[in-house]
Amino acid sequence: MNQEDGQDLIDGAPLWPRGPTSVMHLVRRAAQRTATSWSAAVSSGLTQLQYAVLIVLDELGTCDQQTVGSRAGMDKATGTYVIDRMVQADLVQTHPDAANRRRKLITMTEAGRQLLAQTIVQAKVAEEKVVSRLSEAEQKTLIGLLSRLSGVKLLEGD
Repeated sequence: MNQEDGQDLIDGAPLWPRGPTSVMHLVRRAAQRTATSWSAAVSSGLTQLQYAVLIVLDELGTCDQQTVGSRAGMDKATGTYVIDRMVQADLVQTHPDAANRRRKLITMTEAGRQLLAQTIVQAKVAEEKVVSRLSEAEQKTLIGLLSRLSGVKLLEGD
């Protein structure tokens, strides 16, 4: 590829990070802002994914690892890694499903419940910081757009 061909490729690329209208660039910047807000507000040591797992378990109770991963937005490999770390930290327990020995069931421990209770308040602070520049209507619009982009169906009333 000569220099001219390379320039054509660059000129045809999305405006990332060269322009303010690049979706990829803006989503990456928003992700940075959420990560920074989470780190500043959440002192419990939970990661955003671990928090999502505990929220799913709090909502559903004991359930299989595939359901936890799907609801928390993790692929199988990431889910296995996150759950294993949470078992080591005594936040969750795993055991085989008696009805299907190939399935692993996940249960939140008492330590997980306590850490979740502590983290919920901090997570709300982090989220409020992320959306603080938006009006309530803009926040609803953002949630709708991000849900569509990520393929997440909103519950009625959201």
